[in-house]
Amino acid sequence: MGKPLKLTFIKIYRKLFSIQEIDNSLPLQWIAGISLFVFFITFNSWSFTQTVTVENAERGYHLCWPYFKNCGDWYFLSSLPFGYSQNIFYMFIFIIMFLTAFAIWKRKWTYVHMGLLILFLWEYVFLFVLNMGKRGNYDYYQVILTAIFLFIPFKFNFLRITYCALYTLASTIKIHAGWVLGTYFTTLKLGMPIFPDELTPLFTNGVIFMEMLGCWFLLSKNKFLQRASLLYFIIFHLYSGIIVWYRYPATILPFLLVLFGPIYSDRKVPLTLKAIPGWMLIGALCLLQSISFIIPKDSKMTFEGLNYGFYMFDSNHQCISAREIHYKSGEVKRETKEMESARSRCDPYYRWFKIWWLCHKSDGGIDRIKWRFIHSVNGGPFYKIVDVENACKLEYKVFQHNEWIQTPEDGAEILGYPVKNIYY
Repeated sequence: MGKPLKLTFIKIYRKLFSIQEIDNSLPLQWIAGISLFVFFITFNSWSFTQTVTVENAERGYHLCWPYFKNCGDWYFLSSLPFGYSQNIFYMFIFIIMFLTAFAIWKRKWTYVHMGLLILFLWEYVFLFVLNMGKRGNYDYYQVILTAIFLFIPFKFNFLRITYCALYTLASTIKIHAGWVLGTYFTTLKLGMPIFPDELTPLFTNGVIFMEMLGCWFLLSKNKFLQRASLLYFIIFHLYSGIIVWYRYPATILPFLLVLFGPIYSDRKVPLTLKAIPGWMLIGALCLLQSISFIIPKDSKMTFEGLNYGFYMFDSNHQCISAREIHYKSGEVKRETKEMESARSRCDPYYRWFKIWWLCHKSDGGIDRIKWRFIHSVNGGPFYKIVDVENACKLEYKVFQHNEWIQTPEDGAEILGYPVKNIYY
């Protein structure tokens, strides 16, 4: 690439992605460093897993999104002891991170942006194309906030507005007995960390209020309200680390401190044509969050549409999945999977996908699979929400209710009651 062509490319790139904003903003420069840090802890955890490896797909251990059930056909990495390609790939990712850190040190913000863009693209493909299983809501925060930094004009303004909007969206899944009555925690053997069960509803409803409304005080011109809200969320995320370990607070707290902390300054809400992409993104997030409410039936029981928005700590789940695999040879194999951890994602789709893979992708000579799925929410009864003779014939509708998933309002049979479980 000749020098004039290179300069033209850089000029177009800088204008297309509003790099000038980063040049002139210390908070955005800090955001670049924070994004790089979160990419490091994210990719470090992924590099040790077999989540998107060829071997995982061959054994049916993977989990694809409903809109791309054949994701395993696209896997191209092999991890030890099967091969070195995943190690080589993540060392390439490490080199990109190292060069991006060097560019930050040299204050070459165009090259910083290019490095973060490469890292962002792999994270997005990993989370939303190749894999559904290994992800958490903290990944959503990273993807959304980094996307704003990379692609959206009025970067700092929309980072702050969207950060608050994400709290509000996360609060919507808490309008449920698990949080309003506090039964998410009171149905655990250990209860809520530090505080007694009697105080649990006070704290859980306080979280709902602060996430839904109090978070917007972070944008207040009133210094007392702004700092009080900031202090609350700092304490909240430090406390949450007791339950979710370092990953969530390490992702969200640095963004919080830079956007609303010591270098906080009031910014006007952008209302120009150039701001349309930012408002469209917020609108898209609201739409994705609403999917689980638009689909009829209780998403806490069916999980339908829940994975497209924020679902972290939605409820305390316990479930049992039992299947009878009938082979063409006449052999019958019975398997039972019990998930008693409050952190379990008792999503029928997870178990259905495994059955779909066995029926349609494996070479196991399977004739049919009888499947029963039992689910308890927040210490309530175990309901038999799936009971089919041949699960191989089932199809999973992405944005509609699946009639083969029964709920209490459909008359799902009660099979028993759970004991208090634990969080792990």
